[in-house]
Amino acid sequence: MSLPNLPKVQKLQEALHAKAKGSPDFRFYTLYDKLYRDDVLYVAYRRCLINGGAAGVDGQTFEDIEAYGEKRWRDVETEHGMRLFRHKRGNPDTDSRRSLNHRATSRLYPLLI
Repeated sequence: MSLPNLPKVQKLQEALHAKAKGSPDFRFYTLYDKLYRDDVLYVAYRRCLINGGAAGVDGQTFEDIEAYGEKRWRDVETEHGMRLFRHKRGNPDTDSRRSLNHRATSRLYPLLI
C-alpha cells in the first residue's frame, strides 16, 4: 500500500531534497512555516495512521484526536506551530533556554522554549 501524498506536499519534499543534495552545507533555519502547513500536517497524520503510529511525547493517541476532531486538531496544531515560528524569530533575550539530558549518553542537548 502506498502512503498518501498531495501534489503540493510532494513538490515541497522534492524542492527540499534537491536543495539538501545540491548544497550539503546549507542550513534550513526556517522550516516551521512549512512543517505546520495544513496540507503537510494532513499527509503526516494519514501516514502515521496507516503505519499504526503510537502516542507521541504528548500522550495523544489517534482515538483522542478523532474524538476531538481531526480538522480541529490540525487547526490547533497549525496555530501552535505558527506561534512557535513567530517566537523563534522573536527577541532572543526573552527566549527560555533549557537543556535536555540524553538517557543513554548523559549528554546535554540545548532546547529553546
